[in-house]
Amino acid sequence: MTDEFGALRLSHIVLKNFRCFDNLSINVDSPVILICGANGTGKTSLLEALHYACYLRSFRTHVTRDLIALSHDSFFIKLTVHKNATAHTISIGSSGNKRLVKIDNKSAVSYKDLLAYYRVISLTEDDLMLIKGGPEDRRSFLDQFLLLENPSLVSLIKEFRTILEQRNALLQHHAPDFESYYIWSKKLWEKAVVIQTMRKQALCELESAINTILAQYIDRELTLSLSYLAKKKSDTPLFDDFWKDHQSLLKEEIYFKRTLFGIHLDDFTIALEGKKSRSFASRGQQKMIVLLIKIAQIKLLIKKDKPIIFLLDDFMTDFDVHKGSLLLSALFDLQCQLIFTTPHQNSPLEESFARLHKPLSKISI
Repeated sequence: MTDEFGALRLSHIVLKNFRCFDNLSINVDSPVILICGANGTGKTSLLEALHYACYLRSFRTHVTRDLIALSHDSFFIKLTVHKNATAHTISIGSSGNKRLVKIDNKSAVSYKDLLAYYRVISLTEDDLMLIKGGPEDRRSFLDQFLLLENPSLVSLIKEFRTILEQRNALLQHHAPDFESYYIWSKKLWEKAVVIQTMRKQALCELESAINTILAQYIDRELTLSLSYLAKKKSDTPLFDDFWKDHQSLLKEEIYFKRTLFGIHLDDFTIALEGKKSRSFASRGQQKMIVLLIKIAQIKLLIKKDKPIIFLLDDFMTDFDVHKGSLLLSALFDLQCQLIFTTPHQNSPLEESFARLHKPLSKISI
């Protein structure tokens, strides 16, 4: 079982009053799961529940109340997961503003506790925002990647945000004290550089892994590059050099009354064959790029002993048969549990599984 699943697998799901599910109980103890159902039957909601059980937030809404089924005031999620062949139970109940999370019947404080037992990465149509969206979408992806590897990064990001709030409060004054402005600027820069270094390292690892996957499965001639963009070039190695290069920064920030550099403003570019994917890549290429980014992310996490379950919400339908088969080969070689959804009872995806001689468990909802 371990070879097929990797070190982590999900075997049973119970949902009560979650979205459209009044009471759902299903077994998913298979390396590859295909969840079938017409649009509106709850396929995405099922994956949303699995995502929520990892991150304690949805990939569709920031409002927890939206997750509760109509005419009810609470929801409940219970998962049976196996990590390194040991079974664990994760249960989450939410009612009003209260949430109770338990792992093996012991209370958990935050999603950092969950990550020790259960990690998922989700892929939905909305993930195309990684290419088509704004800088905040790419920052969110990158920080989530880092947090899956090192949950303690949460504390560092919180420290940065606290300093940012203090510095912004100072800038609300028409003429802030220059000494205080310098001190808060240096503190912000120091925290930013640490996180920027981690982000750059993650992008470098991702780029290398993606290009290895491209060469192995897709096309040896294709290359993809990921380039970090620090606002105001705030990733300068020495603070004094950054400070000297931005003598007009105070004037600009007093005018806008907010901080104009830092990790909360940074971005990165995604380029295929040297051309920005947002502008030049076709929809099919964009979907391929996002899928490759997620595959590379999972490969890197598994290599660092951070096993993953991969959730793919009707994401394979736009690929032609040949490209789809190549990408499925890359997915199967991850050796992690894969959970797909499709609106078709006899989907082309099933045909691809058969051609690749990959068994699957099919669940209709």
